[in-house]
Amino acid sequence: MLKSLISIFLYLIIFIISPLNDVNAAFLYKSYVIRKDNGRDILCDSYIVQKNDWVSKLFSQRGEISQKDFPEFLSIFKRINPHIHNVDRILSDQHIFIPLKILSHGSMMGQSAGIVTIPFVTISSIPEILQNHSITYTIKKGECLSRLIVQGYHTDEATTKLYREGMKLFRLINPEIVDPDIIRVGQKVYIPNPSIRNQSWYKYLFDAFGNIVEEIVTDDKANLYARDEIEIKPSSFKQLAQALDAKLLNKGIYYFPIQGEEDFGLDTSIFPVIELKNQSRIIFQEYDIRKYALNAVMSFWKNVIIIPVSQELSSEQLFDLAINSVFKDSVKNKLSFSDQGMEVNIAARWIIETVCINFIENPDERTPDAICRYLESRGIIVKDIIKDGKIIHHNTKAVQSCNADNNVFFIKDRERKNIVKDLLKAMGYGYEQNINITFPYKGIQVEALSNLISLKDDSPLIVDFGNIYGEAIEAIKKAGMDVIRIDTGDKINTIIEKLLKGMGLDYTTNPMLFVAKRPGKYNTSLNIPGFLVGDVDSHKILISTVPLHNELIQFLRNRDLKIIFLANPPYLLAS
Repeated sequence: MLKSLISIFLYLIIFIISPLNDVNAAFLYKSYVIRKDNGRDILCDSYIVQKNDWVSKLFSQRGEISQKDFPEFLSIFKRINPHIHNVDRILSDQHIFIPLKILSHGSMMGQSAGIVTIPFVTISSIPEILQNHSITYTIKKGECLSRLIVQGYHTDEATTKLYREGMKLFRLINPEIVDPDIIRVGQKVYIPNPSIRNQSWYKYLFDAFGNIVEEIVTDDKANLYARDEIEIKPSSFKQLAQALDAKLLNKGIYYFPIQGEEDFGLDTSIFPVIELKNQSRIIFQEYDIRKYALNAVMSFWKNVIIIPVSQELSSEQLFDLAINSVFKDSVKNKLSFSDQGMEVNIAARWIIETVCINFIENPDERTPDAICRYLESRGIIVKDIIKDGKIIHHNTKAVQSCNADNNVFFIKDRERKNIVKDLLKAMGYGYEQNINITFPYKGIQVEALSNLISLKDDSPLIVDFGNIYGEAIEAIKKAGMDVIRIDTGDKINTIIEKLLKGMGLDYTTNPMLFVAKRPGKYNTSLNIPGFLVGDVDSHKILISTVPLHNELIQFLRNRDLKIIFLANPPYLLAS
């Protein structure tokens, strides 16, 4: 076995990794995958085809099989890559397995699980190796640094990704240059040689966000697939599990016996699993699990749902795919209910029974805590997820009973005159009752008893409860005083509307308020019976004719609304 391990190690060093004799080196570990071919274990390098790759480049100097028996190498390659129909036409971004060596049974640790790790040479001094793959150049008059960086690439990418990478490498190996836009004639600089991109370790220089890593470490199994782009982050699976109140399995290997063969090991770091409360399981696979292995899994795990994913999948697409695959026709986007006459309409990206899940762009778009607590008191759970993967934690501490203060008023009296008096006082207007007014009528000065509203512009406004009759009202108006007539049979809503119109205020009847600062498509709205009055002393005023839950009052107060209740006091639902 030792001899075999040494043999594998030497072939990998010679044929997989480019020689690094010009740098200090250290041994780290890289993971390789085992594929079955005609009953044999084949050690394979998993690879994503890059732009401008060609077949001879991919297959040359790639392990023992290609060196000793290239026709056999091609035969194995075709069998373990059935999705490749023409080996002469391999496309960019295709995932392939490159066969390296035929392994004897049990010759390597982890072989039966389908993943093995092997030591390889890595770079320990990045600036030094970069300088060894750069050219020393003397700046000439009129030269532009950006052209010097991308020269020699000759690709459509040269102005974007390659330029950004080249500029970061330039800064690293030329630390004395503070501003790359300021270079002087005659100055000597290191310029990365475009051929550096052909080095096997080049892709490990940059992390998922395009930043240069401090040291090259590739012992993570995630590097098995050698991805250059941002993949589906484990946090996306974690968010999905939390949204579904499920358990995420993304560490460790689960072994399943297969009759007549070695146990199959399902590595959850490569194939994440979400375990739901009903014991159903979702297995996410970017690369196919062999049918015989999948049958072994499904014989022990009941209700298994296999969901194919790809590295291009966004977090929102992952949620959409998983939720619709698991819950199918039970997923909806809207939920409504009535509460004491108020209508609540919830629109969410996904609603599973009473759990409402939304993706939002930033924390400012979150559903307010008070609304979440109110909905939770009704058995409805809101889960907001920021698209960059952060978790939104809502404050679940309920508010205490809301008493009257400078911004919350309760009008309990149902007598017409008292409703008008209390409403005007709550709105901040002066109001005098039973005062004498005089006005000319048919050539004589008439005196009458009435009620006067003091408007902001000091213009007089009379409120009459049926004490002034006939032509006297027109005479008052001709004298420059407007009159609001409140009749005996007027209901509360009619009284309020007459006052608001008479006072010349802008208002909306039965207003609809969106609770979150985001588009209405996936938002919650409240239709509150009453009136929303425009700015009065820099405040909007909500006149509600129904009682509201304390959490809703807290939400409205946070919106800087003055609230006037012409209804019973607020209520709290039992916790």
